[in-house]
Amino acid sequence: MLNSFSSRVLFSVVVLLIPVSSARAVDVSYSYLEMNIVTNTVDLCSSTENIEGNGFGFSLSLDINSHLAFSLSVLSTTFRTFQDIEVDTAKRTDLGVIAHTTIAPATDIFANLSATKAEVDVPDGSAADDDSDYGTVFGVGLRHKGRNGLELELAGYNTEVFDSTTFSYNMSARLYFKNVFSAGIGYISSDNADSFLINARMDI
Repeated sequence: MLNSFSSRVLFSVVVLLIPVSSARAVDVSYSYLEMNIVTNTVDLCSSTENIEGNGFGFSLSLDINSHLAFSLSVLSTTFRTFQDIEVDTAKRTDLGVIAHTTIAPATDIFANLSATKAEVDVPDGSAADDDSDYGTVFGVGLRHKGRNGLELELAGYNTEVFDSTTFSYNMSARLYFKNVFSAGIGYISSDNADSFLINARMDI
């Protein structure tokens, strides 16, 4: 269930965005298919050791109109060690909408509100070690695309799932090779985890 605070914030952002100039920054695309490879390092806090994992996922974004886009992302991560168990996996699926508007040439501000499903699987033969939960993700950010084909993005996200709240900030850069094809790198830092990612994107 979407929490009331995030819903009120998104509503306020949408109200503010829609009346802004109808001129759209066509250089910043909200219709694309993206493939991601992620490496994660998690600080367990109670342990002197960190756990590391590798993930693979995809993101799909489709324009609804000049200020709204549909978004779907799926990421599955496999960890090499966790609580003395050789391997476990974590999967996250986000489904939501992005509100965006132009604030300067080729520069957009955006807000995202998504429902999320988080799943954890510890393969020790006991179903009791599998768990899942539903929550929400709310974020705001800035995107800018230069004339040289370099696009920069900075965003912050608040995630509520498994009865906990986590804030993260994301920084990324991508370079367009052709009009619709690009490759990117990124860094995500949250309360107890750091992630590095590389991705390939095709605008659609």
